[in-house]
Amino acid sequence: MLRPFETFRCLSLVGFLTFTWACLSLGTIFAKESNATEPFPIDAEKREADAFEKLATRVKPSIALIESVDRIGRDGGRGTGFVVRSDGVVATNFHVIGEHRDFRVRFANGKSYEPQAILAVDRERDLALVKIDAEDLPVLALCDSDELKLGQGILSLGNPLGYAYSVSRGVVAALRELEPGDGKPMVQVAIPIEPGSSGSPALDLKGNVIAVLAIKSGGAMGFGVPVNALKQLLANTNPVSIKHWLTIGALDEDEWESILGGNWRQRAGKIMASGMGSGFGGRMLCLSKGKVPTVPYEMEIEVKLEDESGAAGLVFHGDGGEIHYGFYPTNGSLRLTRFDGPTVFNWTILQTVQSQAYKPGEWNRIRVSLGEEGKLACSVNGSIVIDLVDKGLTKGRVGLCKFRQPGAEFRRFRIAKSLPESEIPEGLAKRVKHIVRNLENDEKLGSNDLKSLVSIGKPASKVLLQKADALEKAAFRVRMLAKEVRERAVIEELASSIKHEDEKSVDLFRCALLIARLDNEDFDPEIYLRRIERIALKVKKSFPEEASGDQKLKILVRHLFDELGFHGSTLDYYHKSNSYLNEVMDDREGLPITLSVVLIELAERLDLPVTGLGIPGHFLAMYREDKDLKKPEVKTKEILIDAFAGKFVTREEASELSGVRLTEEDFKPASKRSIITRILRNLISVSERERDSASRIRYLDATLAIEPKDTYLRAMRAMVHYGEARFQEALTDIDFLIENNPDGPEMEPLREIRDRLRSQAKE
Repeated sequence: MLRPFETFRCLSLVGFLTFTWACLSLGTIFAKESNATEPFPIDAEKREADAFEKLATRVKPSIALIESVDRIGRDGGRGTGFVVRSDGVVATNFHVIGEHRDFRVRFANGKSYEPQAILAVDRERDLALVKIDAEDLPVLALCDSDELKLGQGILSLGNPLGYAYSVSRGVVAALRELEPGDGKPMVQVAIPIEPGSSGSPALDLKGNVIAVLAIKSGGAMGFGVPVNALKQLLANTNPVSIKHWLTIGALDEDEWESILGGNWRQRAGKIMASGMGSGFGGRMLCLSKGKVPTVPYEMEIEVKLEDESGAAGLVFHGDGGEIHYGFYPTNGSLRLTRFDGPTVFNWTILQTVQSQAYKPGEWNRIRVSLGEEGKLACSVNGSIVIDLVDKGLTKGRVGLCKFRQPGAEFRRFRIAKSLPESEIPEGLAKRVKHIVRNLENDEKLGSNDLKSLVSIGKPASKVLLQKADALEKAAFRVRMLAKEVRERAVIEELASSIKHEDEKSVDLFRCALLIARLDNEDFDPEIYLRRIERIALKVKKSFPEEASGDQKLKILVRHLFDELGFHGSTLDYYHKSNSYLNEVMDDREGLPITLSVVLIELAERLDLPVTGLGIPGHFLAMYREDKDLKKPEVKTKEILIDAFAGKFVTREEASELSGVRLTEEDFKPASKRSIITRILRNLISVSERERDSASRIRYLDATLAIEPKDTYLRAMRAMVHYGEARFQEALTDIDFLIENNPDGPEMEPLREIRDRLRSQAKE
């Protein structure tokens, strides 16, 4: 049985870098030009849009996503900020950072920062200045808001509804006081403001900040705080360290000390750990400041992992830094480790075991008993799972630890020379479960039974909560299984539908709808199949008698793009909805490829010879009438349609859209299989941009079900599995890569990793 975390230890730094290099090498070798995602199209008629795009690109590095937590430590929402000083000063709305709550600042380049200080706040004007640990950040210039002109064009870049770095355009509508006579004018803007837009800069067409967006008034109207108010705040800072700002959820500094970064919070009797620490494997520590007894002694904690791929538990004999022991659940097992320094080479796994006593996804009570002469006994829920002697470390501090990304919760930390057992006696637990057995059959609890439970007291409540947790976990596992079964069924149906040897037998429209069903099961494909039939029938009725093929095509294009209003998505180009054919049909907005699919399917129902054309960097539809062999004077008729722009284009214009000089080879019709895989590749790219590994794996699974020999995507999937600590799945893909290209020189790093994985699995 492969033990994933030992594998992680074995590969660790060098192995992961080697594996990443190998996958990137495979990408260079096997990536195809046609696999690129659809770039934003170039069109001479969109010069103004291009100007806005260039401005948005220029200011984007200065825009920050601000992610906060609520009072109990859950995700509390998102807002926007922007850089006003190169040494790491970010401006936003006060309500975005919240009153004494935790938050993080993240930029488009992926770098994320914890705040160091709150430099200043203006609650009345809803402004705040935050200091982060960064240097040489690109700054947005601040204009003079007293010189604003009504009707002047503005641009905003923010995170509305969580769609990071979305661009909006509008104008200055008015300058007015929301409360007459308060002397605090606001800038009324005709620009969309949604949750997440708060704190976004409103910019003039030179890229200077005119206001800080703050209030939505309904429709497309909103208000921003004039930038001159922000200038005043910058001139009158009153810094408060983040340590003193974060009163909600802050650790009691008299009890605990956090080490190696990460985020530790304390509330309502629990300590919550989230984020990644700076130690190897994302290790982060929270050390007790209490006096540690001399050996022998015992320590205990109840811990619950957010996800079993994480790890969290107890540390002891620590030096206050990188050296300590750790006992913790990880990947469904229990592990005792000695850390003698900061790297994998200083890391000794003393023992890893599995135990029926451990309850995945639930609260687990773990205990370490430290005896003389290096004796260590580790237990989970009252069952001893590890009992050994190790004299590597003999004394030091104690506390908590967490590894990797998934969070963890801790409660009831105890340390003493000898700890009493805290488990509820088995007989008492059985009595409680017997009393409430009728609840499982939807029967009411009798008054006598209720009195019996009350007489038992607190243990009865604990048993009931444990039973409820177990039922909820079981229900969650069943739901996840149902989701996986549904997704795999859709993938199998998609792969089966696309594998027809006869290209004409492939139902392109239905296959594209199946892609959408991977993420959205709440629609009926038959509705959209009937809709496309109705549109085709309506267009057909509008054909004049004796109309030629190209005349019919022009009528179809005009009806689809002018009358029905299908159009390219210019504001939300990289949104997943543009790749879901049902939503493209609903919204009449999409990518070049999905709009082309709609056109191709309508043309097929109208007996028009229209196919897809996957030129590099863009996708077109192509009408082509082959020459009549009986009439050699009749030449092949070819018409190109840019479905994104809803117009006809020439080959020269197609080259401009592509950005490269096209050859005759580029004008060969795209197969239906290639169209489906290209849509999936677009979704893979979007999920990569959004750092959504679950969706990325789903789209990779679907694509590889259609193209199982695609080495580039298989290497990508192996790398994603590896990054998510699914080492057995990564090994399966690595084996495939090596077996199908055994003599490739680029396989050597993968072969080394495979051998390490296999040898580890045999231990």
